[in-house]
Amino acid sequence: MKNKSILFLLFIALAIGACSPSVPPIKETPAPIVTEESTPSPTQADSIPKSEVPGKTAWKAVRDQRYGFGLAVPCWWVFTPMPADAIGGGAMTMRNYDEAYFNANSSKGFWDWPNGALKLDVIVMEGVEPANSDSDGYLQFSDPTMESVISAESKQFGSHSGTIAILANLDNPNAPETKVYFFRLASDKLLMINSIPQSIFDTPDF
Repeated sequence: MKNKSILFLLFIALAIGACSPSVPPIKETPAPIVTEESTPSPTQADSIPKSEVPGKTAWKAVRDQRYGFGLAVPCWWVFTPMPADAIGGGAMTMRNYDEAYFNANSSKGFWDWPNGALKLDVIVMEGVEPANSDSDGYLQFSDPTMESVISAESKQFGSHSGTIAILANLDNPNAPETKVYFFRLASDKLLMINSIPQSIFDTPDF
């Protein structure tokens, strides 16, 4: 039991050490880079660009220069930035696996989310009617025969106000409900965060 505890502590130390910067932090936020790597692990984190998140060396900041927002994610996660030339908005993804892992665990592009696979989708929608609520603004871009908003609750997240919405899949009544988070970047721009699995939202890290 003692040996197992020592090995576990050693693994944690290596994971954090791999994510710690080896040089002083860069004052300017580096441009997002899409990385091509094997199955992500803490020991491969040096291949992923890092921006310092104060006091959290196991985390990195990923920022979207076009819309001016950023998030903190574990430093070994793979980050796909939002296309700079996307019309009407765009999407970025953050996940703890790479394409090789997806291909090895999927069949014809579909998989049943292997235990431990985590993903966050961040979507920006432009052209939202300023007078609409966040949930009604989202419905401008969805098919009302395929999806509906069951509930929406305004909430304060630190200095940011947002909306927690529960969506229903009308095309498949047996599909579980989906929780999403909305934030207004501007009166006509709406940011949505979705996670797979949904349990990410219930963790202290989120």
